[in-house]
Amino acid sequence: MVMIVALMVALYLTILNVRHPLIGMEVVENNNGDVIVNDIYEFGWAKKHGIHLHDQVLKVDGKPPLSHFTVRKYKTIEQVKTITIQREKQIQTLTVDDRSHGAKQWLYYIALPLGFFLFTVSLSMFLLRLRLNDQSATVLIYFLLLAGLCYISASLSAKYVPFGRYMFNAIFLQLPAVFLHFVYHYFEREKKGWFTKKIVLSLYSFNFVAFVISLSHLLSEAEVLLATFLINIGTILALLGKGWVYLKKDEQQHTVKGLLLSIGLSAAPFVLFYSLPVLIIGKWVLPAELTVISLFVLPSVFLYLICTDRLFRLPFSINRFVYHAFLSLLPAFFVTLLYAKFVNEARRFAELALLFLLIYGINILALYSKGYFDRTLRAKLYVQKDCYQESIYRIGETLKKQKNMREVIQCLEKEVREVLDIENLAFVQAIRSMQAPFHCDEKEWTKLTKKMDRQPLSIGKLIENKRLFAVFVGSFRQSPLLLIGKKKHPIPFRSEQKDWLSTIVYYGSVTMENMVKVEDLIKELNHVKQRRNSVWLTRLIFQWSEKERRKLAIDLHDTILQDLIVLKRKVESLRFQNMRMEEMKKQLNYIEEEIVDMIDVTREICYELRPPFLSQIGLEEAIVQLIQRFQLRANIKIEWNVHLSAKLEEERELAIYRMIQELLNNAMKHSQASYIQLTLEVQNEEVQLHYVDNGIGIDMEKLNHCDGKLGLFGIKERVQGLGGTFKMTSQLGKGLDIRIAIPL
Repeated sequence: MVMIVALMVALYLTILNVRHPLIGMEVVENNNGDVIVNDIYEFGWAKKHGIHLHDQVLKVDGKPPLSHFTVRKYKTIEQVKTITIQREKQIQTLTVDDRSHGAKQWLYYIALPLGFFLFTVSLSMFLLRLRLNDQSATVLIYFLLLAGLCYISASLSAKYVPFGRYMFNAIFLQLPAVFLHFVYHYFEREKKGWFTKKIVLSLYSFNFVAFVISLSHLLSEAEVLLATFLINIGTILALLGKGWVYLKKDEQQHTVKGLLLSIGLSAAPFVLFYSLPVLIIGKWVLPAELTVISLFVLPSVFLYLICTDRLFRLPFSINRFVYHAFLSLLPAFFVTLLYAKFVNEARRFAELALLFLLIYGINILALYSKGYFDRTLRAKLYVQKDCYQESIYRIGETLKKQKNMREVIQCLEKEVREVLDIENLAFVQAIRSMQAPFHCDEKEWTKLTKKMDRQPLSIGKLIENKRLFAVFVGSFRQSPLLLIGKKKHPIPFRSEQKDWLSTIVYYGSVTMENMVKVEDLIKELNHVKQRRNSVWLTRLIFQWSEKERRKLAIDLHDTILQDLIVLKRKVESLRFQNMRMEEMKKQLNYIEEEIVDMIDVTREICYELRPPFLSQIGLEEAIVQLIQRFQLRANIKIEWNVHLSAKLEEERELAIYRMIQELLNNAMKHSQASYIQLTLEVQNEEVQLHYVDNGIGIDMEKLNHCDGKLGLFGIKERVQGLGGTFKMTSQLGKGLDIRIAIPL
């Protein structure tokens, strides 16, 4: 719906833009009451039609100039049909119509704003299709659409069209706040926010006040707009800079960097060459029409961040035509712009549009041709060095996903075949009197094997003999592995090819060596598991499992089962009783309330079995909720301080949650404590948990022989399994003190 409204508004604004050419003529009233031309704008109709400074304006639309609202209110002439000018006693009446724009006006006031809007709409539709229910994506869509409408309405604002002017002022002032709103929502969704929503709301409020001031004309409208915009941009850059520091060593820092670049590059020309000069010296260095072209950077950077998975991580792919078409836009536009500016300014807009389309098509064709020749001449190009670097990165990423040595070998073979001009390729076990793995010249093979025998082999070592080559991959379980290949031509590898081949073979060797070690370790663990000294572990797991089952059975028996039996009897009694409808409803309401209570009890039991939404609400909030539920069940006062400044792995989060859950359950069932103090925080690259109660305590000497303390023993095993430390001190009658430290 919002998209449709934006399209309709953009269409209406564009129609107004076409109907009202920019006159571009400022006037002043002299002492005699005459209206004199005071300034002529470079892109305006007046300059194109030869109106000069100091010409006298006799009539506007057949009436005295001061009767026209733009002359009276803004000291400029816009939105007129005819202008009568007197110059040196010569009077002429000029007609303004929708064909009076000129090439520059068509370009800067209609084509560029409309093109920018279509760009933002396309990106918005793309986001809407893939991120329909994401609030941060929704705010970004609003921002993009508003930016497009702002660009179009700016043209009408320059022409003093009331609707366009008010719309531009409102959007121009609030647009930075909408951008900051998006930043807030996105990083809050990622649980990495560094500023509060109050800042966003404050910026909205400040900009609204500025908008009201601009309407009241208490101050110069232009100065209010520009000053407010500068304050907004400064605030955004400061907050993004803070975020860049806050997210240091975090992958989201790249996203913040991209957002910084998008705002900086898109706003810098307008700020440096228009806004600041107007506010300081009262005149711009470059006209706004030129400086706002940098707005195209904004959606372009967003598109780049999305395509590189630094924003939203959307599942999509771009086909080659769309990619080439997008890359061709900017060069075609700038070539056309330079031609119109320096070669032939008199060209009409239609001719410039045709020139743009011609250059655009040539660019797309050139990119297609480049891709074709790159693939065809891959092995002959010296620029292939860049492809080798890309291949090394690609093979590194691919090797991480392989599960066994066979997959690694297939991966290496595929990469070598794709990058090098290879006829045959094989991985073979190196043995004496080794036969060639494929058909080749026997003399070449014999010479190659002799070279291998004479030279000491190291991982990645390349040996060549005419068309044949061999690379030592490594020795796995005392079995040397070689990569043997046959080139299509007897040309030695270039230095960059040798380096590339040695590098990827080394990567593959390290990967396979690690796989062998992991396989051996798993075998050793299985062997240890079968030994007798692992009986204690089996008993522990069995006891732990039985304890949890027994606890669940007791909970179900003492709560839900008993309540169900009572409800069954009540329902049976209702069946045989003859009672009035009101009494029947009363009994049914009572039964309904008990069913609701049973649902709550069931949910509580399920929550203890597996805490839901732990990954959604976060460990800190989950622990707070656990403590609050515990206080409802137990008459124990708890003081807690839970503060986690770092994001933990899911395994660690669940383990810490279970530890605290077990400690609280132990306190309620065994400790007879009336007070518990619980602290959870991150210090010195560790998660530190400190539990203290004033209960009956534990006899530490008898702890190892006490089955009732299996829960505490289980906590200790959890901690040690995570590489942490567990320290427990207690005496009978003096409570319990447990300190746990788990590395991040």
